[in-house]
Amino acid sequence: MDIKRPSAHAIEQYRSALLLSVPALVGLAVFWYMPTIQAVVLGFQDYNLMSGSQAWTGVENFQTAATDPLLRLTFLNTVVYFLMEVPLQMALALALALLVRRGPAWLRTVILVPTVTSMVVVSVIWGLMYHPNSGLINSLLGSVGVAPQPFLTSAQQAMPSIALLMIWKNVGFSMLFFLAGLVSIPGNYYEAAETDGANSAQLFRYITLPLLRGTVVFLLITNTVTAFKVFTPIFLITEGGPINATRVVVLYIFENAFRFNKMGYAAAISVLLALFLLIISVYSLRVSRTK
Repeated sequence: MDIKRPSAHAIEQYRSALLLSVPALVGLAVFWYMPTIQAVVLGFQDYNLMSGSQAWTGVENFQTAATDPLLRLTFLNTVVYFLMEVPLQMALALALALLVRRGPAWLRTVILVPTVTSMVVVSVIWGLMYHPNSGLINSLLGSVGVAPQPFLTSAQQAMPSIALLMIWKNVGFSMLFFLAGLVSIPGNYYEAAETDGANSAQLFRYITLPLLRGTVVFLLITNTVTAFKVFTPIFLITEGGPINATRVVVLYIFENAFRFNKMGYAAAISVLLALFLLIISVYSLRVSRTK
C-alpha cells in the first residue's frame, strides 16, 4: 500500500506553524506547567519560605488538610459564597442579554464597565460604599428612614455583601457570552414557532434555553472556578472576618503560605482545590453532553 508523503509546501507550512507556536509553548511551560508541578512537589514537603529549607514529609500535609476544621469552615464559606453569587449573577446576565440584545450599544458598554475595571479598584470603592457611617449605601438607606446596616461587620451580612459586589463585577462578562449565544440562534426558529401560536414564554422555554445550553455550561464552569478562587475583595475589605464569616479557601491558602510560613501545607490545599474544580468541570461537561 502506497503512503502518500506530504509535499514540500505542506512540510514548510508545518514548520512555520511549529515555529510560531514556540513562544506560546514556552510561556505555558514557564508560567503554567512548571508552577503547577512545583506546587504538587511542595505539597509533599515542609518548606520554609524564609530560610529556604526543605524537608520531605510525604502525605502529611494532605492528611492534615483532611482533618483541619478551619479548612473545612473555609470550604463551606466558599460554597455559600458560590451559591449566593453564581446562580443570581447568571440569571441576571441572561435577563440583561435579552434586554440589551436590540438595545443601544452604549447600554452594553455601561454594563461591561465593571467587568474591565480592576478588582482592586472595585473592592476599594465598594468598601467605601459599605461604610457604616459615611458610605453611600447607608446614606441612601437613611434618606428613606432605614437605620444604617453593618454590611461588613455583621457575620450574617458580610458574605452577602461580598457576593453583591462580585455580581456587579462579573455580570457583564456572563451577559456578553449570553448575548453572543442569543445572536447565534437562527431567527427562523422563532418565526416558525410564532406561526404555530407559541407565546413569548414558550419561545424562551423551548427554543432559547435549549439552544443556550452550551453557553450555560461554559459560564457555569467558568463562574464556578472564579467563585472558588475569590480572594481580592475579601482580602481588602473584610480580611476573612467578622469571626471567620468570609474566610474562604484561597484566603486560607494565602495565610498559610505568607503569614504562618506553611508553604508546603498551602501548596497541598492548592492541589486539592485544583483537583476539586477539575472534577466539577469534567462532571459538568459530561452531564451536558449526555443530556
